[in-house]
Amino acid sequence: MGPLMGELAGRANGILGGKGGSMHLTDVSKHAMGSYAIVGAHIPVATGAAWAAQYRRSDQVSVCFFGDGTTNIGAFHEAVNLAAVWSLPVVFVCENNLYMEYTPIHAVTPVEHPAADRAPAYGLEGLIVDGNDADAVYTMARYTIERARRGEGPSLVEAKTYRHKGHSRADPGKYRPDEEVAAWLARDPIVLYRKRLLEEGFDPAALDEIDREAAAEIEAATEETRNAPPPDPATLMTELWANGGSEWRN
Repeated sequence: MGPLMGELAGRANGILGGKGGSMHLTDVSKHAMGSYAIVGAHIPVATGAAWAAQYRRSDQVSVCFFGDGTTNIGAFHEAVNLAAVWSLPVVFVCENNLYMEYTPIHAVTPVEHPAADRAPAYGLEGLIVDGNDADAVYTMARYTIERARRGEGPSLVEAKTYRHKGHSRADPGKYRPDEEVAAWLARDPIVLYRKRLLEEGFDPAALDEIDREAAAEIEAATEETRNAPPPDPATLMTELWANGGSEWRN
């Protein structure tokens, strides 16, 4: 958690030494292929990773997460189509939080479910899950990943969820109705799951202790990041993909 937070803050303890930032979170040692600043750019990467896994027969499954707005990007359709044609072991997960950056998804999409309603066009099952229900998401993950490992091809899952705040720290999110925000905040996954555990007889004191342990871990990661130095300027020109010339083509 510390190195991940460090990367978000551009510190030397980050998983990429503070050079990637929030737009390029990557940790190959954890099989995390990375995030990308271009909307939808990671979807073909996930498809390529799945193709590599299929070629190597490694039993690995590629899982790719993106927002509802990405379903209107060409890369999404091209990648899902190719994955379906080649029956690749990849799970595409659309986190539908009802809004793109500032635009309601329904204002620019002619179907109710931007991912699930388009899945049949690629011969896939239109899968919808309550993205705020941890058990439902776990069950869906087991189903789609095991299906991919059996060689039954890709899945396209639409997880219905919501974001607590605006698109970014600079976005107050005032375009969302107050009553809509309040209704979704009441369905926060942590709130829902705590209620479920209490209904099933779990000890409230034990749940409080879990909360304290989680808060302590977050505080420790925060302090690690606060105390970490910025990247050494000497690293600026290291680990570059190309030098800008044409030599890499040869």
